[in-house]
This record gives sequence, C-alpha cells and structure tokens, in this order.
Amino acid sequence: MRTLLFLTLLTLAACGSTEEDPVNIRLTMDERQRIDDLVKIHMDSIRPIVDSLCKATFADRVAVATDSIIQRRLEEEARLRARIPQNLRQ
Repeated sequence: MRTLLFLTLLTLAACGSTEEDPVNIRLTMDERQRIDDLVKIHMDSIRPIVDSLCKATFADRVAVATDSIIQRRLEEEARLRARIPQNLRQ
C-alpha cells in the first residue's frame, strides 16, 4: 500500500505541477532516507511509468511553454515600440 501511494505521489510530481500555489512539504531526515531507500528498491519499476507519463504529456507541455515564450516576446516588443517617439514611427 505504501509503495502504491509513493508511486502515485511520484507520478504526480514527475513532470512538474500546473498548480499556481506551490506545495511546501517538510520531511525529516528519517523520512527522506526512507523515501530514498524505497526509490532505490523500486526504481526499475518506477522509471517506465514516469517516462511514459512524461512522453504522453510532452507535446502539451511544449505547446504551453512555446505559447508563454511567444506571449512574453510580444509584450516585450509592444513595450519597446511604445518607447519610440511618435515622430520616428512615420
């Protein structure tokens, strides 16, 4: 049961989060060590699951990132054009 919970949490966090509010979880050193041990033990079965999830969402994530970059560049261009004096635009 713990392994299933761990895999679920790992899968949800593997490719990044789309939430705007960051999750702040503080683990003790013992908890970190336990998670590290579990990951080492189950890495062979975890990796294909995480890789397949990342591959399945890759195109969508690239599209979102590209749209964001284009939007920022358009905003930057608009700011720069607004700084040009009116008599030089003609």
